[in-house]
Amino acid sequence: MSRYRINPGELRHIITIQKLNNSQNEYGEVLEVWEDILNVRAGIYPISGKEFFAAETVNSQITHKVKIRYIKGLTPNMRINFNNRIFSIESIINFQEKNFELQLLC
Repeated sequence: MSRYRINPGELRHIITIQKLNNSQNEYGEVLEVWEDILNVRAGIYPISGKEFFAAETVNSQITHKVKIRYIKGLTPNMRINFNNRIFSIESIINFQEKNFELQLLC
């Protein structure tokens, strides 16, 4: 039986995962505020060329793949903040279905 391990040298970036939170101000207006959930180490890899991910009728351009350790509860409606750059999570892949590594297509 082989054990799957993540090379820690690949996770050299620190990213912040954010979740959209709706709140109301004193006038009753709904405000969309992105709340920081947690900071994790990640590997960020630009995808060469133009690859598209078809979601029903809307085509979203995938420009980066982000590799992180497995986090339970991560959803595609969250986003990543890295050095004041915002990456929208389009798809989440549980690599080899072993709950060790997630690959986020952003």
